Amino acid sequence: MTLNDVAQKAGVSPITVSRALNRPEKVTDELREAILETVKALGYVPDFAARALASRTNNVVGVLSSMLGSSIFPPVMKGIEDRMRDTGMRIQYVNTTFDPEEEIHQLKQFFAQNPTGIIIGGVQIDPRVTDLLRASPCPVVQFIDISYPAIDMAIGVDNRAAGMVAINHLLERGYRRIGFCSGRIDIPVTMRLESFKQRMSEEGLFDPNLVISVTAENPISLGGEILDRLLAEAPDLDAILCAHDDLAIAVLFECQRRGIKAGANLGVCGFTDIDYAAHVFPSLTTVRMPLYQLGYSAANMILRVQEGRKHTEPVDLGFKLIERESTRRSAEGA
Repeated sequence: MTLNDVAQKAGVSPITVSRALNRPEKVTDELREAILETVKALGYVPDFAARALASRTNNVVGVLSSMLGSSIFPPVMKGIEDRMRDTGMRIQYVNTTFDPEEEIHQLKQFFAQNPTGIIIGGVQIDPRVTDLLRASPCPVVQFIDISYPAIDMAIGVDNRAAGMVAINHLLERGYRRIGFCSGRIDIPVTMRLESFKQRMSEEGLFDPNLVISVTAENPISLGGEILDRLLAEAPDLDAILCAHDDLAIAVLFECQRRGIKAGANLGVCGFTDIDYAAHVFPSLTTVRMPLYQLGYSAANMILRVQEGRKHTEPVDLGFKLIERESTRRSAEGA
């Protein structure tokens, strides 16, 4: 079964069938539905290898990230897939596990397929990876802190500013003995930590012993370790700024277990605003990152290049502090 067979059956030209499958916005909804019904009835399967030879791309968009296994990535993935739906593009995901060697290997594998585009993020910047991306045969969109220069196209947030908003919120709520907790130290975490150090130093409150890093396959299991380490350094600890919501929620669970009243006796703030941050008890104060929009917009940037339009400046999606119960100090706990 060939494209010509579909065209003949549908009573249209082969190029119209191709447009309906690959550039659906170029045909009317009614015509596209009629062609798709014919494709389904005939059992036509596009020959992607032949398409790649003809067009020099194979309609694959590669997505590389070290965060595929985290609670952060599903909204990003949904955004990518929602934008790519009905475009004829295929999405391939690779988890690079914070390993530059794996990232280099997977990029080379993608480049060998003549991809339509690459979306990449969540890894440390390695000069070898940077050089490889600069030589990319296809458009590249990076998820990146907007303070970093883009190799091709980039989208992200200002993590230094986000960190400043978070620590200012804790200080404004009256917390003074504040710890900072992170998992893996990547670029966004580094930026947030720099803001924490700067602002706490300005207030004469910074204690380097209250900056800790913890790691585990399941971050939710780390609440006990986080509290043990910080309280050992500062029994008068009254707040924790966590670099990710998973760690903050782990602290909230441990506070419940120990009978510590989060918010009143220990303020807890996170970053990201994952789906269940509003539904834990107490609800989590956090800095919301536009994860769905991050994925949707990155995919849209790849598609716009195909239309002859390209973003030349990094896109700042912004962020928003979401104040909830975990940083509300009651009169009883103040």
